[in-house]
Amino acid sequence: MKKNKDKTLTSSEKLAARTEGFFSRNYRLLAIIGVIIVLICIVAAVLTVVGGNNREAKADAVFALEQHYNSLLLLDPASADYTSASTQLVSDAEAILAQSSADEYAALKANYILGLYYFDEENWADAQAAFEAVAENGSGTYLGSLALANAAASAENNGDPDTALAYYNRIWDDYGTQAPESPKALFNAARIYESQGDAELAAATYHQLADEFVSSEYAQLASSRLLVLENN
Repeated sequence: MKKNKDKTLTSSEKLAARTEGFFSRNYRLLAIIGVIIVLICIVAAVLTVVGGNNREAKADAVFALEQHYNSLLLLDPASADYTSASTQLVSDAEAILAQSSADEYAALKANYILGLYYFDEENWADAQAAFEAVAENGSGTYLGSLALANAAASAENNGDPDTALAYYNRIWDDYGTQAPESPKALFNAARIYESQGDAELAAATYHQLADEFVSSEYAQLASSRLLVLENN
């Protein structure tokens, strides 16, 4: 029998041969793909750095805005310094809002500080609008529940107890026992019901408050109001 001098290739050798052939035929395409991958990595790295820098810049701007607001509280509202500082505060807050999406922390905080400023100025409508923006875009956050409470106070000061009542009820409906503002919100809701002559709903809300927040000071106030209502 004639001996076969051809060497039989193993599976690994066949795979290596096919791979080598593929690379030799397509080296230009693979080089282009490699360049594209490198460019994508570079762009991603640049975007990451830029995004981080933007977030840091916004955080710095929010911190400066908060410091600005705190310093404003120390000025005489009748002074020229106060007028100039308050104008700058509003301008800085609006600049942050223009550079941020509505649900970003920077925007939420800027709107919240604006709300506090307008509230101090007794500009109830603008205060309510600023707090409402925080409540809507920051739903589920601590700023969201706090903004609802302040929006309610703004509406009530503006002579709109029905809207204030809606805000107070939203705190309980959206946050339940999780929001620190919930006991006060329930008490104020009951207070408004009582002022509107709905003693039954007021009593039910006072009872709910006393049951849900036993150790709260508002639960004690609710118990006192219940005694008054039940003896009338």
